[in-house]
Amino acid sequence: MAFVDLQQDEDVAPEVRATFAAVHEEYGFVPNILRAMAHCPDLLQAFVPFWAQVYASPTIGPRLRALAALGTAKAQECTYCVAHMSASARRAGMDEHEISAVGNSVVQAQVFDPKEALILELADRLTQDPDGTTDELRKRLREAFSEAEIVNIVLAIGTYNLTSRFLKALSIDVEEIFSAPTASGAKEASS
Repeated sequence: MAFVDLQQDEDVAPEVRATFAAVHEEYGFVPNILRAMAHCPDLLQAFVPFWAQVYASPTIGPRLRALAALGTAKAQECTYCVAHMSASARRAGMDEHEISAVGNSVVQAQVFDPKEALILELADRLTQDPDGTTDELRKRLREAFSEAEIVNIVLAIGTYNLTSRFLKALSIDVEEIFSAPTASGAKEASS
């Protein structure tokens, strides 16, 4: 059970209700993370467009972003995040074998190409230790990615760490839609 009340549509300010409506239109439901953030409408209104842009930035594309997200979620051991990011990974074209390989460094090296494995390594290192980016790792990043891609990857991992920590600190539960049959009509979440 969540540590804070998850705000319902009828309980929130009009601008938050509009954000909820837009998110519901896009995903078929309002994620619990946003219902918790609704206690601070000003922060919610700043967070949603920022999150959406990090999530949609074309710099690294959906598959690499999904790997950064899922790698971070599994490194954080965030149940909520793993549920959401596994759904995002499926939408980005990852199969169940790939999704289950994330978080196991030995299997990752066998399943993913070197660039993808490098993103997963970075996600794990930055999640476990914010100072975990060594000169050797930076060198490998520079050899594999452009500067814009590096910035986007690191910003994505940082953003996913922020949300994981928020969700875990407040014990935000995974939405029932993730355990319900997909016949419910709602799209899988991407937050």
